[in-house]
Amino acid sequence: MTEEQQVAMMELQELGFTMDDLREYLDTHLYDDFAIERFNNTAKYYMEKLQHYAATYGPLTQHCVDADETSWQWALQDFPWDY
Repeated sequence: MTEEQQVAMMELQELGFTMDDLREYLDTHLYDDFAIERFNNTAKYYMEKLQHYAATYGPLTQHCVDADETSWQWALQDFPWDY
C-alpha cells in the first residue's frame, strides 16, 4: 500500500468515526441543527472521498462496485487487511 493510499484510507476512517460520533449524539439530540448540518456535510465529503478512493485504488465497499463492469472488480484488488 502506497503512502498516498494510506493517507486516503486514514481520511476515510477519520470521517467515518466523525459520522459515527455525530450519529450517536443525534440519537439523543434530535433537533441540534449544528450537529445535523455537520453530519450531512461530513457524510457528503465522506462519499466524495470514498468515490475518489474507489476510482484510484479500487472499490473499498460494496457501494463502490460498478454494476456495469464486465468483471467483478471487488476481487481484483488487494483488500486493506492484506497489507
